[in-house]
Amino acid sequence: MPPWFETTLAIFAAIAAVFFFAKYRETSAALHESERMKHKLSKDLDRYRDVPQLRALRDGLIGERNLPVDDEGREHILIRDSARKAVHITLEKRKAEAVAEDRSPEYVAGGEARPLQELE
Repeated sequence: MPPWFETTLAIFAAIAAVFFFAKYRETSAALHESERMKHKLSKDLDRYRDVPQLRALRDGLIGERNLPVDDEGREHILIRDSARKAVHITLEKRKAEAVAEDRSPEYVAGGEARPLQELE
């Protein structure tokens, strides 16, 4: 083989390798982004899946919905935790009252009154 032909083949092989690795890097980045978005959307889906359950819990705790009551007067709730495992909650005493707009509810902890923050 003439030397100019070998040089030409080596140049073409180098150019092909550059294009191959560029395409590989682009595909790898796209797959990584796809996995990241899949994980993010999966977490969002879990959050939205919990919304009806959280609404039912809220309605049960504030008295808009009746919770099951046993013979001793305790109320029972069955809800799933963040790992999607069932958790049984028993309420001994429950008191729910509406809060006026001009008032800030407080609770006592350690002998001092503290303002109650809304759950987020």
